[in-house]
Amino acid sequence: MEIAKRKRAAVAVCSTAFTTLCRAQATALGNPALPIAVIPHPFGLRTRDEVREMAKQCVTDIVTLVTGKGRDE
Repeated sequence: MEIAKRKRAAVAVCSTAFTTLCRAQATALGNPALPIAVIPHPFGLRTRDEVREMAKQCVTDIVTLVTGKGRDE
């Protein structure tokens, strides 16, 4: 949130179980439009390969949220 307040690109990352809480916190801290990259929940029982794939997708999501690139491509 502090980064976003300084007009820098910022993205929250949270699991599906916490998206409502994440959005509420962002709103309470004055940034209701903060982009959120969401990862599947739970991930503690997944294999390393599954977690790697989730991480790759999350990185792609973050890049898209920050740059806007890839949305219509």
